[in-house]
Amino acid sequence: MKFMKRLLATVGLTYLSVLSAVFYFANGTFTNIIIILSALSAFVGIFFKVIKNKIRINKSLSDLLITVGLTSFAACIAIILYSNFIYEPVIVNYSDKELNIEGYISEEIQKNENSYVYIISADKINSNSENVKIRLISRVDLKCEDFDRIDAKFTVSKAENGYNLSKGIYLTAFYDEENDSFESMGEKQFSLYSIAVNVRKAMKSSLDALLPENTSSLCKAVLLGDKQALPYDIKDDFSKAGTSFLIVVSGMHLSIIAGFILFLLKNIIKNRYALASIILAIVFCFMAVTGFTPSVVRSGIMLILTYCSKAVFRRTDGLNSLGTAAIVLTLLNPFAVGDIGMLLSFSATAGIVLWANKIEIFLSRKLRLTGKNKLIRGALNLISVSLSASLWIIPITTIAFHRVSPFVVLTAFFAEPIVSVILICAMLASLLYLCPVISFFAYIFALGADVFGNLLLRIISLFASIPYSCVNSDKPYFYLWLIFTALLVVIGYAIKAKGFYVRCAVTASAVVLTVGWAVYAIIGNNSATLKIYNVGSGVTASVECGSNISFISCGGANSSAYQIIEDISGDFSSIDSIIIPNTKLKYSKYLPQLMSEFDVSNILVYDNNTDKKSLKKYGGKIDTFSGDCHFTINLNSLTTLEVINIDSVTYQYLNINGSTVLFVTSKSDIAKLPEKYRTCDYLLVDSNVKNSNLLSCKNVIFSGDKNLLESKYNSIKEIIDNIYTTSDGVAELVFSGGSNVKDK
Repeated sequence: MKFMKRLLATVGLTYLSVLSAVFYFANGTFTNIIIILSALSAFVGIFFKVIKNKIRINKSLSDLLITVGLTSFAACIAIILYSNFIYEPVIVNYSDKELNIEGYISEEIQKNENSYVYIISADKINSNSENVKIRLISRVDLKCEDFDRIDAKFTVSKAENGYNLSKGIYLTAFYDEENDSFESMGEKQFSLYSIAVNVRKAMKSSLDALLPENTSSLCKAVLLGDKQALPYDIKDDFSKAGTSFLIVVSGMHLSIIAGFILFLLKNIIKNRYALASIILAIVFCFMAVTGFTPSVVRSGIMLILTYCSKAVFRRTDGLNSLGTAAIVLTLLNPFAVGDIGMLLSFSATAGIVLWANKIEIFLSRKLRLTGKNKLIRGALNLISVSLSASLWIIPITTIAFHRVSPFVVLTAFFAEPIVSVILICAMLASLLYLCPVISFFAYIFALGADVFGNLLLRIISLFASIPYSCVNSDKPYFYLWLIFTALLVVIGYAIKAKGFYVRCAVTASAVVLTVGWAVYAIIGNNSATLKIYNVGSGVTASVECGSNISFISCGGANSSAYQIIEDISGDFSSIDSIIIPNTKLKYSKYLPQLMSEFDVSNILVYDNNTDKKSLKKYGGKIDTFSGDCHFTINLNSLTTLEVINIDSVTYQYLNINGSTVLFVTSKSDIAKLPEKYRTCDYLLVDSNVKNSNLLSCKNVIFSGDKNLLESKYNSIKEIIDNIYTTSDGVAELVFSGGSNVKDK
């Protein structure tokens, strides 16, 4: 491979990588380091060119160093300029202020279980001409339609979510019925994109009319990327199985549709220019109908380059096409890298281009396949593509989602062919249903979509139920393994390694991962971790030690249940104990979900009169307690729990590897708690504590959202100034013995 043949690949992928690094690890020092390294790379490359006659240096190396250095420098400058002159002025001028807004609804209105989401393109703010996008969330229907012009007044704040930033949405707002106003002006803002949105809505209505709810929501996700209607348990299964990419419209989906259309037309239309034009028109229409999702646009650009090249009898280079797509997507909006889906798409595609063919050849040789059996070759190709894509997205999934799915290749092997069938059947059914004369044909394809949709759901559910189908990768040894493996890959490409190096590198990588896991497991058995999850109003807290996990409370908002299950399922397949200190939902809400997802050995529930409907099918041990009582439980080898129930209020006192934690529920009165339990290292609360002045503690952990924290802050601060909170995420404490406690 000569460097100049893949100049676009080098420029595009370097530009994308540097933008991503600066965006996600945003701080001045990090950016300055990259700028210095970029300048150093370009300087070294120029230096090599100057002394090339004195020292024998590969010309491609100096060209590569200069190109990478200049591209990296350009990427840093681009994101700095965009941030300072496009993004920051919007934040400075409008964030945390009440605004009078004129504009229009620029996207399809999203209706969630408890809210409505409106994307507003504001062309006037406080009577000044502007061009700003705002994401407005309302608990009530604001009585407007897509692309309606609106006149509104509400307070906005800075949008934090990377996906919103990638879409050019820099401000967000929550509609307050009492203080805010919102009015539809009765006019429509016309655009070509509004036609695509109307087509999308018509296709969704067709699928709803033709299919049962579960398969209809699945088909809408697979075909159009609309996951709003998918039940939480189905989305959770796809996440656990590592196959969420199947229900996110991506390049794979566009390639399948383009390939299907080409298959239908190639024997009908012989003129290559006409055929290429039709395929390109279909590609653009699909991009528009799916909302110009970055991963689809990436695939669309590559397909456009491929078919244009075929029209003039030229071959395209996959990496150059990928690099071109990266430049097109990020040149005008460097914040586009905020969309994790786009990064996953680029990473997976790079893996397929670089490794899929090599893996297929390797497997063919090992299996000694010399025949031309299309079925076997097709299976090998599918395995190679899935394996190469899965390996290349591990760094991103580890950093972004803190998990990996060991069975993803096997799952994808069975699921991807089924998704192809569902995609084609759903597309034909939804479009044919809109044509009155031939709409009856839609039912045939709808039947296919329903049958294969149910089959896909069963397969995904089966793989998701396998223990450790999703493994928590947020471990120090895993990051070290990733860095070590990446270095091996870079060295391999640098020395143009062959089979022996590959075998040694794979073995070394496996050894490092195994040793890291073993060392971490040994260390883990000598420490315990207390996690208090961000569940809104309520408390969900777990104690982990080695292979043991117990919950001392499991309640909160509905939306947090599957996040908790997803977090713990990466490390545990069973739960030792669940203690319910109070039957209020803020302490017990998640009990049914935990029981259905995990093997629970013991459940301890406060109050003999507790409603046990959710426990009827439970086959483990259930204990209840009421009245004034006091008992001790060994949660694991490093943790003991004392439960003290006084006047219908439960107090839990934990000794975790030498440190003490007192958990008090609502309506607690410290004056009634025995004096020996009033001294602790950590106090866990979710509400005001009566007679808190009697406590002696070093730290307070408050479980609740920001609004709840603000309302309780002054009373909590009276206990002690050092306050941990779950309002911004999980509060995690690692107890390694004595006073050695690490806040993660």
